[in-house]
Amino acid sequence: ARPAAGRADLTQTLLLLAVVIAMSTLAIGSNVARAFSLVGALAIVRFRSVVDDPRDTAFVILAVAVGLAVGAGFLVVPLVGLPIAAVVALGFAARARGRDAGPVPCRVVVRVDPDRDPAGLFEIVAAALPNARLERAGTAKKGTVVELVYAARLADPAAGAALVRRLNGEPGVAAVDLVCRPKS
Repeated sequence: ARPAAGRADLTQTLLLLAVVIAMSTLAIGSNVARAFSLVGALAIVRFRSVVDDPRDTAFVILAVAVGLAVGAGFLVVPLVGLPIAAVVALGFAARARGRDAGPVPCRVVVRVDPDRDPAGLFEIVAAALPNARLERAGTAKKGTVVELVYAARLADPAAGAALVRRLNGEPGVAAVDLVCRPKS
């Protein structure tokens, strides 16, 4: 089952996207050139930056839609759409502040020599973060390192710091990053 926070995130994203799509549709109208410029702008944003959170993606698309509307001379569209988007975002933020504090979603990124067997590293991560799972594995830096990305929820920041120290002490580990995103 999906946690309640996940449903709230999805609901907020869908509501924000509804506002963004309405704004984009009003700004594009029946102009094919504007439609293609919107697709091009979103493609550039998508391939130039990786956005992990779907809500952040909705805000990026909102910024593109506002730029399109202003650039096309439809100033009323963002003047009406932005306050609606702000109400949605602030409403969910207030609701999130009311939730109990708990584990925060984190990613542990471990870069190791290609010759290193990664199985032992997962055991170390799983011992510190029992809910950890391997999210992604691949090469980085033109194949000179293997990058392992583990997803987990971290309840104790001290455990995260200890995990980073422990992994850094392992032979063949080139770098360790722990990235946590606070609940919003």
